[in-house]
Amino acid sequence: MKCLLVIDMQEDYVGDSRNVKMHPYKAKELIQSINDKIMEYPKESVIYIVNRFFWEIGRKPKKLVDGLSVVSNNVFEKRKASCFSNKKLSEYLQKINASEFELVGVDGNYCVGASAISGIANQYKILFNESLVGVANYNKFKRTKKKLEEMGVIFMS
Repeated sequence: MKCLLVIDMQEDYVGDSRNVKMHPYKAKELIQSINDKIMEYPKESVIYIVNRFFWEIGRKPKKLVDGLSVVSNNVFEKRKASCFSNKKLSEYLQKINASEFELVGVDGNYCVGASAISGIANQYKILFNESLVGVANYNKFKRTKKKLEEMGVIFMS
């Protein structure tokens, strides 16, 4: 089964109150474009990932960004850069026989990139939808993209 992984589209990174210097994405455009992509997938194959650092564990849960289409209850929390580090996510992916993932969200140099690397290492087919991935540092992303392509990640836009 092919799934859409919506990575770190949460208030902290793309919401109105985010630190825009650290997270300079065109948030409204990114949210709308990702919403359009979400509608192309069956609800059960849309998976949302939120990032919660270890020091945030006692705080309120992370919130997906306002305006993002949430079509399933498939929301998984991660504490490392790669979403594949979550054991409950791995169990769910096995249960639905997931083998291919289209990655969207933020940031192409960090969590989306790390998830792509980990996905390839786990023998998944990884599609990196460049037009639906926010990148804060494009100079760094040139190197990241080259590395991902060499590993077998398929780029699309």
